[in-house]
Amino acid sequence: MKKILCLAFILLIAMSAMCAASPMPDYSIGKVTLDLNTGAPDLSVSGTKYDGKQSIGYGVTAGIGFGFAGQYTYNDFKIKENGGKLKAQQLVLVSNLVDIFANVSVFGGVTKTGWSGGGSEKDGFVVGAAASVPIAPSTKAYGTVSIGNRVAGYELGLNYDFNKNVALNLGYRDTKYKDIDFGGGFKADATVKGLIGGISFSL
Repeated sequence: MKKILCLAFILLIAMSAMCAASPMPDYSIGKVTLDLNTGAPDLSVSGTKYDGKQSIGYGVTAGIGFGFAGQYTYNDFKIKENGGKLKAQQLVLVSNLVDIFANVSVFGGVTKTGWSGGGSEKDGFVVGAAASVPIAPSTKAYGTVSIGNRVAGYELGLNYDFNKNVALNLGYRDTKYKDIDFGGGFKADATVKGLIGGISFSL
């Protein structure tokens, strides 16, 4: 049922994007957005699920003009057992595609993932798309999908503009991090699933 709802949500965004478009995020030179997020998503490794522990991630998006922006994000997903955490970084170039009724953008760049106390961190590449569509005053539904050689997943949620400079969001994240080196010769994929909330500040 969850997969059907997710698919319906993505189709809704896609159809809205084709029908019309609202303003895209401002990617003009000097425009900066700071994002903070928190959550305790579960982490699964080789069929074993570990309870998540509250953690904080952040991101910075800086406009470079002509509909482009640079974006850096950092997350560490902690587990309650043994205090371990999965560290994930991403540096991408974002480009606006549609800005009429639905907001649609694409991105591509590099990733770095690793396990605290494990082996070496792994570099990779990622590409993806993000979209949002207004559903009520000051409220948008959003979706993001990404795929790469080290990471692949999606996030779906709601975004509320508290004012022109502050926005709140709540979403569900499902992301697989591939071939993580946990140390001692053990390597496996790790999947992060759960709710995540955040706040954005536009400067």
